Amino acid sequence: MRVVAMVSGGKDSCYNMMQCVAEGHEIVALANLHPKDRDELDSFMYQTVGHMGIEILAKAMGLPLYRRETKGKSTQTGKYYVPTDDDEVEDLYTLLEETKKELNVEAVAVGAILSDYQRVRVENVCSRLNLVSLAYLWRRDQTELLQEMIDCHVHAIIIKVAALGLLPDRHLGKSLREIQPHLIKMRDKYGLNVCGEGGEYETFTLDCPLFKQKIFVEDVQTIISSNDPVCPVGYINFTKLSLHPKDHLHSCDMLVKKSLDYISDLNESTYSDLSDPDLSETELELIEKETRLRESLSQNELISRSNSFGRKIASSSPIPILTKSASVEEPTIGSITLATSIPMTLPPSPMIFEREFRPLTNSPVVAINRKGWMWVAGIQGCAPNLEEGMTNAMTQLKTMAIENGYEMSDYCFVTVYVRSIAEYLTQNRIYANAMNFQNPPTRVCVECPLPEDCHVVMEAVAFRPEQNEGRPKENNNNTVKRHTMHIQGISHWAPANIGPYSQSTKIDEITYISGQVALVPGSMTIIDGGIRPQCKLALRHISRIAKAMNAQGQLRDVVQGICFVTHPAFISEARRQWERRTTNAIMDYIVVPALPRNALVEWQVWAHTHNDSFDYEETGCSVKEYTISIRRRWNYENNCAAIICYVSTGLASSTTQLTQLSDDILTSHRQVAQNLTAESFDEILTYVVNRLLKDYPALKRLDSLSLQQTDESATCDEPATSATTSTTNNHLPKNASIPAIHLKVFYQVTATPSVELLLNTLQDFRTKVADTAEIAYTVLPACSLHNFSTFLSICGIRHE
Repeated sequence: MRVVAMVSGGKDSCYNMMQCVAEGHEIVALANLHPKDRDELDSFMYQTVGHMGIEILAKAMGLPLYRRETKGKSTQTGKYYVPTDDDEVEDLYTLLEETKKELNVEAVAVGAILSDYQRVRVENVCSRLNLVSLAYLWRRDQTELLQEMIDCHVHAIIIKVAALGLLPDRHLGKSLREIQPHLIKMRDKYGLNVCGEGGEYETFTLDCPLFKQKIFVEDVQTIISSNDPVCPVGYINFTKLSLHPKDHLHSCDMLVKKSLDYISDLNESTYSDLSDPDLSETELELIEKETRLRESLSQNELISRSNSFGRKIASSSPIPILTKSASVEEPTIGSITLATSIPMTLPPSPMIFEREFRPLTNSPVVAINRKGWMWVAGIQGCAPNLEEGMTNAMTQLKTMAIENGYEMSDYCFVTVYVRSIAEYLTQNRIYANAMNFQNPPTRVCVECPLPEDCHVVMEAVAFRPEQNEGRPKENNNNTVKRHTMHIQGISHWAPANIGPYSQSTKIDEITYISGQVALVPGSMTIIDGGIRPQCKLALRHISRIAKAMNAQGQLRDVVQGICFVTHPAFISEARRQWERRTTNAIMDYIVVPALPRNALVEWQVWAHTHNDSFDYEETGCSVKEYTISIRRRWNYENNCAAIICYVSTGLASSTTQLTQLSDDILTSHRQVAQNLTAESFDEILTYVVNRLLKDYPALKRLDSLSLQQTDESATCDEPATSATTSTTNNHLPKNASIPAIHLKVFYQVTATPSVELLLNTLQDFRTKVADTAEIAYTVLPACSLHNFSTFLSICGIRHE
């Protein structure tokens, strides 16, 4: 891209330009804002000390310089910037607008490291001018970054000091290399930012590989602006600078790390919260191979199970699942075969997915709790064409908000299931028009095998502390605040969100994180190498976002999530990578036809600040011939609970590969799954909701929701009472509000009963329990679930 670089003359703006060049961008001009008739401004935005050297710096680089005088008024100092006429940010807007008109630039280089104040304002200007912010230093480790600058021949000197441990008479004029040891000592002693990101010091660059000539300081004037005996403040004014030829020209390409170099930590234990320091990735891979060999040797057990049906496994033939193919790049691991002719491992074959051909008739439904959380589910965009379908869905989303006393800006998390990810640009344009406000909600977007006339299905979570009329109002003395992170600048930290969605939204203890795929942050391209590096990189993104949202945040804060993959064979690796890095986070695995950017895996997660206070349990039961297994997590206060429920036919183990299944076993599985009745599904829903509401503080024992036990169903871990007993609000204390529950029901397209049966049973169940819980639900088709024998997967959540 053609880039204009914002420069202050300091080390950060110069090294960021070097990073831009190393990534293949072209610096075509420099831009600078300077004070009038003053040495320095008291500006929240700009470094102005040393501004008299900017013109000679531009000459040293041989680039045009665009400058504008600024009055330095920080009028609008809020966390989020709103354009204000007399604010200094508008001077930046005017300067970049002029540069764009004259040079047709596409991006702006910015040397910000940690200041959200600066980042938010630069990104606001870039968004208004349709420019991309390139901030490759963002959130870098400052000690490591300073060393990189020195190693890459950035020769900069200290021109201002304003921190404990730095003295004007001793440290002004020192080079980075000279002062680096002292800065590290002051970091350890006083917590100083070694790159000066807290305003501890400012620099001016005299030479770097981008300079065609080097700058010499002929004469300076030292100004002491504060003679404080503990922390004096002083700076340098340049009175005479000159240019000199360079003996050697260095190439940025040879010196500066590239985007791939910044993901070299994926195998290091420092990345993972829970990595076993005693085992390297290579050792783990060897263990894996041995495990796979043992699994292959045990396939005789699977063959025996198959023979009990009078069948035999045809292990060499892949399963056809009809229409759309997803290519897979995964190396074959070894070529050892056993006496049974079953390969040790089979590389994933391209899958051909069957789409839903039956009507999908979700209807918009809402569940709201007393704290102001609203779950909107079941929104569908059905129409003859994509534009109409997407427009209809966004209109429904807005209508549901308005009808319940919310606004579009109250949405904090949206999940978008599209029929074709190839039509993303059109879908995103319509979505962006509806979400055209500051700090839009976080978002997940995946392709689902939706029927032909259904272009999109949507779900959303909103929060508004002030409740509607007719609902209990909380004491708003301590209003819960919403914190949104919408980083749009390209960096080496995590993928930029250049679009109508934010990386993360935090409300009180709950944090929602946008769907993460394995984009290399610096280049915004998917990492090569297949499923393993994609899992590692995507999980690193989640970890970094969690830490940015909360000082003590980490990957282990995740309570529940869904891992979307494009091939059943990827599930085992995704599960392995996830479980290595977390404790008891419950994760569902859903196979879909395609993901954004042709990714192989995408994670959708939400976290809780006090995740270490959550309990974990596994429960299960049988309903007719179906096996129900639930994993549940809940906190000590029990105002937050999540479950993942699998409904399976029990015809294969969790390690069974699709390529090991015969047509006869597939047929048996489908027949059993398709025999599911409304009564059995109602019992399953009863069990799920009972687990979500177990020991809910505002409710007495939900006997009326306990599973009915008959001679035809095995005993679950709930007491025996009638499932058909009508529910009343006798279980609720006076003036207590009922909890809200969100259910997401995925069904295997090739092995499921009538979609209408699922939806009708859910609707009847919702009505039946209306006095006990508000339930919002969506039914969604999936190509495959976490293992072969699972044909329904239910994700449930309630939190306050």
